[in-house]
Amino acid sequence: MPLPESFRRSLNADNKRTLQYSLLLHVGIAITAILLGYLHRPPEIKPPLVVEAVLVSASTLPRPAPIKPEPILEPVKEPVPAPVQQDIKPIEKPLPAKLPEVVLAPEKPVVKPAPAKPPAKPVLNRNAMDEEMQALERDMKAQQMKADAEQAQRSAAAAAANARDAANQALREKHTRLIRQRVITKWNRPLSAQHGMVTTLRITVLPGGEVSNVITVKSSGDAAFDASAEEAVRRSSPLPVPDDVAVFNSYFRVITFRFNPEDI
Repeated sequence: MPLPESFRRSLNADNKRTLQYSLLLHVGIAITAILLGYLHRPPEIKPPLVVEAVLVSASTLPRPAPIKPEPILEPVKEPVPAPVQQDIKPIEKPLPAKLPEVVLAPEKPVVKPAPAKPPAKPVLNRNAMDEEMQALERDMKAQQMKADAEQAQRSAAAAAANARDAANQALREKHTRLIRQRVITKWNRPLSAQHGMVTTLRITVLPGGEVSNVITVKSSGDAAFDASAEEAVRRSSPLPVPDDVAVFNSYFRVITFRFNPEDI
């Protein structure tokens, strides 16, 4: 009775593994023996190393049975169902009773633009150019005359201001000198007055020259001398101040008066 194919395959595989295990076992025994002989050798006698090996001929092993090729199975083709035919009826639309008439508009004629005319060259008019130049010169002269007149006005105003300032300064010096002379004539020299004494007074004056107040802002060091100077200013009221209100408000509303015997 012949053995099954699968069983024979397993026997062949077992024989191969048995042969491989046998070889590995003998090789391991040989290597172990060599190591043991090397480790446990006597110190003086070195025994020869003997390796026992068993040769196995491949002819003694059973030959594996030839493997038969397995048959190739073709895929089973499933029948494709035939498409189901349906009765599809086209939808019929009723035609209109009368089709609309299409009226084509007449084509408009294309009007081409007229070619642009080149700009006319300006005609030089010598007389017009001369007139424009003359008008420009007249304008420039008028502007220059206006600027000169304004400069003259400014110069005249500055000159008038300088003259007014000079007149006011002269008027101030004149009335300051008159006030000093009047105060000196009203002063009574005290017995304690000495040469070199100086006292500074602040005099408040009303319009018309009336003395409103007198105080000593810097003493001479002698109370009698200071009091005599204040009394002389009060007896001099009204002081000779200028009638010009602007000059009076600028210089004589409050007067700082320096008084000393050397002025006598």
